[in-house]
Amino acid sequence: MENLPESPFSDTTSPSSPSSPSLYKTSSSTYSTVVTQQILPDLGYLTPNQLVLLLHDVKHREDAIDQLLIKKLHTCKDLAPLLWNSSSAVYMLLLDVIGVYHKLSPSKLSMKESTRVCKALALFQVLADNPETRKGLIKAKIPCYFYPLLKPSGDDKPLEYLRLTTLGVLGSLTEFDDPNGPLVLHFFLETEMVPLCLACMDHCDELSQKVATLILMKILMQEKGMTYCCDGADRFFSIVQVLNRVVEKLSKKPCWLQLKYVIQCYISFSEVLWLHGPCDVLKKQVPPQLFDKTFKDILRDDHETTWALQVLHFNIYGRLNVSQIKESNIIANKDTVW
Repeated sequence: MENLPESPFSDTTSPSSPSSPSLYKTSSSTYSTVVTQQILPDLGYLTPNQLVLLLHDVKHREDAIDQLLIKKLHTCKDLAPLLWNSSSAVYMLLLDVIGVYHKLSPSKLSMKESTRVCKALALFQVLADNPETRKGLIKAKIPCYFYPLLKPSGDDKPLEYLRLTTLGVLGSLTEFDDPNGPLVLHFFLETEMVPLCLACMDHCDELSQKVATLILMKILMQEKGMTYCCDGADRFFSIVQVLNRVVEKLSKKPCWLQLKYVIQCYISFSEVLWLHGPCDVLKKQVPPQLFDKTFKDILRDDHETTWALQVLHFNIYGRLNVSQIKESNIIANKDTVW
């Protein structure tokens, strides 16, 4: 652990000069006492180490987070390990997350409160994006503290903003191909990640639905993820039924990217079931809108996704959808890799 100073106040010049990054030297009094007795200058002058220490003060935590995010973008490339290895920094960020639990259901969350939590979550995303601190987050089971933020309890803007940000953090953890990928996948499957994604796909706004579908798609593309989702008829049908409802909604209000994710989810199921012959189970489950002209316009210039639908049709019925091929004229593009 890096040897950080006891407080963000240094021992050089007076803070009265606006061009000086230095602050008063601290005495042996506690950090919180110093903060309440001194007037902080522009926090932009503080180093990342000093800003991390400032997270301990609730009055300045939000401003410190703002500055850390700015420095992460411009100067501090090691912010993730700095946060993780600094005493109580992660705990202080969790306090902001936990502090709004009682306002989630029924929804009493203001936009200001939602924004404050989202800023704390943005620093958790910094940790999730770093391979080493990502491993630490999972081993400490930190994402479990984010799950209550996803449970549908209203559709007002502050809640949706909070859900979308939370899904973004969890989505950053789904790098299943890196060395820690199996650890993350196991954690997701052992906790309630899949049911929460399904709930978001069913009840949240368009952006949150899209990110939740992406996370589910990535889980289904892993062998262990598919094994989990096919473990028992109830689990399998609950996932497929949510996918069907998403397709129904997309048929009324198309979203090209989410449609791609949904199609890949069905393909993952079909590839597993195809090992036992044509997918009789999926024949009754896959919505007909995927194979008729419902999405013809949105997929007109997307030969890759159109061919993916042919792959899905072949896996289910044992043949290509000839009418769709003629309609979209994709035979010349059938070598596209999905």
